[in-house]
Amino acid sequence: MLLAAKFAALRGYKTTCFLPPAEMATASTLVYTEAHPEGSLPLTFLPVAGDDADADAIEAAINKAQGLIIAFDGPQTIPERALNVFMPEQKEEPLQRVAMMSRYLNGKGMGFFAQAAKAGANGEIWAASGDAVKLYKDMEQLVTARAAKLEAEHTVIRAGTLKGGGVGDAFAEFTESDGDPEERGGDSRFLDKYFYSMGVQDVVNWRLLYDCGALGVTLERGDNMEGPGFTAALTATSPDGGAGDSHRAAVAAALVESLSAPKAANSDFSVGSKKGRKHPTVSEWEAMFAAA
Repeated sequence: MLLAAKFAALRGYKTTCFLPPAEMATASTLVYTEAHPEGSLPLTFLPVAGDDADADAIEAAINKAQGLIIAFDGPQTIPERALNVFMPEQKEEPLQRVAMMSRYLNGKGMGFFAQAAKAGANGEIWAASGDAVKLYKDMEQLVTARAAKLEAEHTVIRAGTLKGGGVGDAFAEFTESDGDPEERGGDSRFLDKYFYSMGVQDVVNWRLLYDCGALGVTLERGDNMEGPGFTAALTATSPDGGAGDSHRAAVAAALVESLSAPKAANSDFSVGSKKGRKHPTVSEWEAMFAAA
């Protein structure tokens, strides 16, 4: 969610990111870096509940929005009562495009091995349990039907296991002995290195290494990408990634770039990660949508 908001702001969209109150405290810490300090982006964070929630500010942002991104980091979907708020049938500026994050729902490469790796190695593995798949399918139907009613276009961006999302070694100090600085990994547009202090820590921070070397992207139209399969336990915390992985930044960028990609209208795409030390450029995303 935060990466999508940051990428949208970096693309020049006036962006409002709606957050649960508990996430407000860390949002600025994660989004703003020395490359993009606070105040440098057209980005506002608003809590959607709690004592600090401003109903007038929320309504004003929704009324002016021509694009909407729906994304959650965990296995969460948007209920109809929330959709009534963020996709109202009547508002000042008509909604033109909604981009929604969903998941691989085809069941390939899931099952026992994915479930076992999720339980024992990485709780964030997308294992496509039956209940979760139904929730995502229901959300897709709900959002696409609402978009059609509003005469807005939609795009579904499918993710597998979300990994990475921080700046990697983009801000690391390098000397000539470290080799070509252009070959370093990471990207200054991603989340602050504070990201690596969150969650369960390992002796070797595989998430940082993942953000240095798994920045390549595969984009396919439809829902055909496979989960981790029988290698799930081996790739659960691998810095090189594996089948069923989707880099958080790639999913976020796909959501943002789909808003203006003609070939992305009223379609769905799956995002996978692969080895690479460079995140795609805006023009490369446009070409990927056209070629998918």
